[in-house]
Amino acid sequence: MRAQVLQVVHTCHALAARGHEVTLLANPAKDAEVEAGPLLEAWGLPPISTFHLEIAPTRWSPGAGLWFRWKLGSWCDASPRDSVVYVREAKYLAVVGERPRVVYEAHCLERQRAAEEGEEAGVVEAMERAVLARSAAVVSNSGGTLAALEAAYGPDGGLPAIRRVIHNATRWDRVIDGEPVDPPVIAYTGSARAYKGVAALVEAMAAMPEVTLELIGGVPEGPMPPNVRAVPTVPYSELPARLARCRALVLPLEDNSFGRQFTSPLKLWDYLATGIPIVAADLPTVREIAGELPFYYPPGSASGLRSAVAAALASGPRPRRIRTWDDRALEVEAVLAEVVALPRSAASR
Repeated sequence: MRAQVLQVVHTCHALAARGHEVTLLANPAKDAEVEAGPLLEAWGLPPISTFHLEIAPTRWSPGAGLWFRWKLGSWCDASPRDSVVYVREAKYLAVVGERPRVVYEAHCLERQRAAEEGEEAGVVEAMERAVLARSAAVVSNSGGTLAALEAAYGPDGGLPAIRRVIHNATRWDRVIDGEPVDPPVIAYTGSARAYKGVAALVEAMAAMPEVTLELIGGVPEGPMPPNVRAVPTVPYSELPARLARCRALVLPLEDNSFGRQFTSPLKLWDYLATGIPIVAADLPTVREIAGELPFYYPPGSASGLRSAVAAALASGPRPRRIRTWDDRALEVEAVLAEVVALPRSAASR
């Protein structure tokens, strides 16, 4: 399950639980048509009358796109003038129109991401400038993302005056106690995309045969040493029990723009809630969230990673740090209140 899906659904559900009328438009799962009710049930989220999850009636991308634009346009036309559209992708701005107020949530500097991924950076930059100019507020997922936006577009130029860093979160019911197993097991959860450092983690662990590394949900290409075990994607509700067996949890980010500036890893919030020692690359994005709790190592250093794993295994439980989706919803709610209170001229920019 993509981190973006988890973040968006849980934030919307938490806002609805606080009494807001929230409509979330979503694509269906790739492998099956799903209804909103079973989807929420799979995530352990109770139905709420103020949370309206509407799923596209087709997996065919052009058809789903047309449906999405029609639903969003219709909602904007019918909504009161103090309604807010919370945008995570600049490409949908053209559908929004002039009636609702806009809050843009940024997870990177889009023009930089486009250039790094070989896209047409000029087109992406134009969309990014347009959504920033139209927005009454900008929310970023990390301090690095906000700093990059301010450096690119000027602190007093293309950005709205209301700017906030609002990090991700986890859930109280994902905090469970368990008994670590012997021989020691450590774990990494999530995808194995090249820029996330998983391949380097696997290579480093080959020199620690006494420790088993579980890769839960993602496997890098190429052979793996005998002490590295690939675990198929674990159902969301079962992941905490799987982590509770572990002696350490690993966040092997690489020192690239994603790892250094643009991430607020959902897995890190899950890790912090367990009290299990964390091994993490020493990067500003991690320290911004976790402070001095993890056992840090220099990014890209295999020997440093192994030393941090050894230190984590020799330590006891760490203090738990729990930030819930309701905490995040409170922060989003405060931004929405500021936006709604703005004069129309300031909100429309």
